[in-house]
Amino acid sequence: MSAWMPWALASWVFGVTAPAPPPPAPEPIAPAESPTPALTPSEPPPQPTRVVPPAVEPSLRPDGSLRSRDDNGDDDAGDAADDGDAAAAAAAAAADDDDDDDDDADDDAADDDDDDAPLVRPRREWLRISGYVQPQFTFRVRDNARPRDQREFGAGATRAGFVLSGEPVRRWFYTIHLVVGATIVDTITGVDVIDQNGDGTVDDVSTRSEPVPGLFIERLSVRYRPVDAKRSRGEGTLVHVDLELGQLRIPWTVQQKVFNAALMFPSRSTPNAVFLLGTDLGALAAVGVLQDRVELSTGIFNGTGLAIGRSNERGALFSGRIDVNPLGGFNYAESDLERGRFRFGVGTGALFFPSRIYDDAGNDTRTRARDLRVSTSVRLAVRGFYLQAEYLRRQRTDSLSSLPRVADGAYVQGSMFFALPRRMGIAPIGRFGWTTTDQRADPRTVFYGEAGLALYVGDGERPDALRVLVQYLGENRISEYERADGAATQLQLRF
Repeated sequence: MSAWMPWALASWVFGVTAPAPPPPAPEPIAPAESPTPALTPSEPPPQPTRVVPPAVEPSLRPDGSLRSRDDNGDDDAGDAADDGDAAAAAAAAAADDDDDDDDDADDDAADDDDDDAPLVRPRREWLRISGYVQPQFTFRVRDNARPRDQREFGAGATRAGFVLSGEPVRRWFYTIHLVVGATIVDTITGVDVIDQNGDGTVDDVSTRSEPVPGLFIERLSVRYRPVDAKRSRGEGTLVHVDLELGQLRIPWTVQQKVFNAALMFPSRSTPNAVFLLGTDLGALAAVGVLQDRVELSTGIFNGTGLAIGRSNERGALFSGRIDVNPLGGFNYAESDLERGRFRFGVGTGALFFPSRIYDDAGNDTRTRARDLRVSTSVRLAVRGFYLQAEYLRRQRTDSLSSLPRVADGAYVQGSMFFALPRRMGIAPIGRFGWTTTDQRADPRTVFYGEAGLALYVGDGERPDALRVLVQYLGENRISEYERADGAATQLQLRF
């Protein structure tokens, strides 16, 4: 009998149900082996790959707003909510939308806004200091002149220029160009009245003066550029408009537009100085179209040359000029140190000066005068060669005489720049000109000739940082039977 039978009988007798014994535990089953690639001793076990989101650097958007940083690493470059600002996140997301315009002009329609490239605002240039120093020594002989003027030598033409410029406000520029010359000027420092008999009536005036170095204002102006339209593709300016007010050179000829330190010779040509000398006070409007392929300027000036009147004539002087450069505008510098491609330009200008003539006491003499001056110019440059020529004419009439006063003049000048090792260069230069004044009444004709050699030394930023010039000076006055010959040397240092 089995061992469990008594328990079964007792459970039946007493009505008690006994729990059935647990079934025997099943035998353990070995797990199936998974296929594992065999590893050689030379191969390290594979490591899990960790993806690191790229960091997004802050930058400026095209509209000037600041792009947000991806601080939480969610690969959302426009997620401004990293800083907890939901409104900024919405604005950043709207700014990141692509406008499907080829704004960067790279002919890539799929990459338009260049959001990944940081944009930097141009920094305002509050003050920029530059200038030049021009020591010069001149020797000239005039055999047929008065004994006092037969020999001329010295460094009286030495001068230095200081230029202060900047753009403190967007589109507003200023320029201050002061020239300090070696010429001594007697400046009045005091005025005393003289009462000889003591009756309270001024009998005479005594002045006190001191010699001081000459100080001249070459340019003192403020310029505003209201229009500056850029090209939609590539670089260059489509059109720009400049409005300038102050004291400046009237851009009547090409040489009037050239900076003092960018002249081919130490000074402007004598024909240019005969027809217009110095600066004037007034306002000027200038327009440049298609990268200065067409340049227009018009202005109104005092007509006296300076703030104080040089004569008893009073009136407004009107100016106008147009320059056409078909192959593109180039700098107003009388050289081609960059040895660039072929460029040429033609231009013409006019000045009209209607005036009233007063006597020394300031009374109106009822005399009216009209002064008209015109100029025509041509210039070209190619591979170091530069040529410039101008013709000038002046006609003046007044209400007293019916005979107009006519004057003509012209000049041509050229240079050829040869580059040398160690940022050096050499250029032979030459200029020839003539003037004829008072053609109708008492004509006087003068011929001018200049030739020389210029040595340039560059400093990396500009090829003409240092210039050493040696030249011949020639002048032949046909009407007066007078001839002058001389030489000059100039050392120019720009900074």
